[in-house]
Amino acid sequence: MGFEDLASELHKSAEAEARKIVHSAEKNAEKIEAEAKEKAELAVKAAKREAIEYSKQESSERLTSAKLSAKKIIDEAKEEAVDAALKQVWEQFKSESLKKSNYPQILDRLIREGLEELGAKDAIVHVRDEDRALVSGFRLAKLPPGYSGGAILESADGKVRVNKTLEEVFSQKKPQLRKEIFDRLF
Repeated sequence: MGFEDLASELHKSAEAEARKIVHSAEKNAEKIEAEAKEKAELAVKAAKREAIEYSKQESSERLTSAKLSAKKIIDEAKEEAVDAALKQVWEQFKSESLKKSNYPQILDRLIREGLEELGAKDAIVHVRDEDRALVSGFRLAKLPPGYSGGAILESADGKVRVNKTLEEVFSQKKPQLRKEIFDRLF
C-alpha cells in the first residue's frame, strides 16, 4: 500500500470516526438543548406571570429580559455541546494518529511538510523520546512536554521554528471543525 493510499485510508477512517463522534455529540447536544429550552420556558413563564402584575412598560421590560435569559441559556448549552463534541473529535484524532500502524507515516509527512515550510533541509527536529527511532538523518532534540506527537522543526541557526505537532495540526483545523460541528448539531 503506497503512502497516498495509506493517507487516504487514514483520512477516510478519521472522517468515519469523526462522523460517529459528531453523531454522538448531536444526540448529547439535543438532550442539553431540550433541557435548556425547558429551563428557558420555565423562566419565560415565570417572567410573564410577574409582568402581568406590573404596568405595560414594566411587563415589556421583564419579557425582554426573560427572552434574553432564555437565549443566553440556549446559547450556553449550544456552546457546551460544541465544546464537548470538539473534545471528542480531538481525542479520536489523537488516538487515530498515534496508532502504531499510522503514526510513522504521519510523523514522516509532518516532518517533510515542516522542512518545506522551513525552506531548509538542515534542521533540528524536536520529537518525543519514543519517536527518535522513527527519525533519521537529522539532529534531534526533545519535544517539549505537553505535545502528544509530531515534531517541531528548527532552522540550524535557531531563528525559525515550524510547529508540526498533532496539537498544532488540530488547532489549525479547529475553527473549521467548530463551525462544521455547530452546523450539524443546530
